[in-house]
Amino acid sequence: MNVEALSQCLKAAADPSRLRLLWLCSQGELTVSDLVRITGHSQPRTSRHLKILQDAGLLESFREQHFIFYRANRQEPQQTILKTLIMSLDRSDGVLAEDNRRLTAIRRARAQLAESYVEDEVPEWLELHQYHGDEVTFSEHLHTLLTGHSVGHLLDIATGTGRMLRLVGPLANSGFGIDLSKKMVIVARDTIEKAGLNHLSVRQEDMYQMRFPANSFDTVTIDQVLYFADNPPALFQEATRVLKKGGKLLTVAFTPHEVIHDTSLPVSVDLKAIMGWLVGENLSVEQIDKIPGETLDISLILASKTG
Repeated sequence: MNVEALSQCLKAAADPSRLRLLWLCSQGELTVSDLVRITGHSQPRTSRHLKILQDAGLLESFREQHFIFYRANRQEPQQTILKTLIMSLDRSDGVLAEDNRRLTAIRRARAQLAESYVEDEVPEWLELHQYHGDEVTFSEHLHTLLTGHSVGHLLDIATGTGRMLRLVGPLANSGFGIDLSKKMVIVARDTIEKAGLNHLSVRQEDMYQMRFPANSFDTVTIDQVLYFADNPPALFQEATRVLKKGGKLLTVAFTPHEVIHDTSLPVSVDLKAIMGWLVGENLSVEQIDKIPGETLDISLILASKTG
């Protein structure tokens, strides 16, 4: 970073109100309304401070329906500057302590809302849980499969409750979870906040038409999505588009037992069909791991983008 750019960053941060905003936005994604409630400042004043910080490259923002979310910029060298500033703050400072109390209250309200959304989907979740098996076992298989691979910049497609973000997120440098459902976005955002995964983010996106540039991600995960996907080939095509050359695509799906092929189970997907979709997108299958279940297997298929 040159002298002029660094000077702009320091000028932007050299204000007590803006330092508070930087500290808050380093804790996760917050809307203007959230920040107004926490700081007690007016909406115009808060928006003006946010613009200064964003123009200096210290904050980034994204729109989700009628809301604009702000978060600390995770790109270098801004990330290092922010870390230095945040670490220099005294957490016992009275103003910051009160800000933290109000932030905790907002997160508690979000968590309650997320829980209510999950409860709305109880029948479907109960149906799926009978096939999921033990999460500890699944996590061990998942981490073994990814051993030796740098997860880097991660994308979890149709993230749902954010399970894959929670399990793979600690291995990633940065990443996103996307879901078309506004409810699931709220649930997944609550999941990563509770796990302290502030380097991850959640967006409301159509998995068939994502707004990410081509060749953006080092790792893409598709966890238990295929059974409800209307057009799996189109999904794999879009996943491959945003995956970097040499990047890894991890697909997780319920698959029938090899001996007992019960086609009446609505959540299962034929493994041969999955292989066909992968090969059709010039993805090279590197490894297949199966976790046997009483009714269905859980298949983890790791593939790489060859072209």
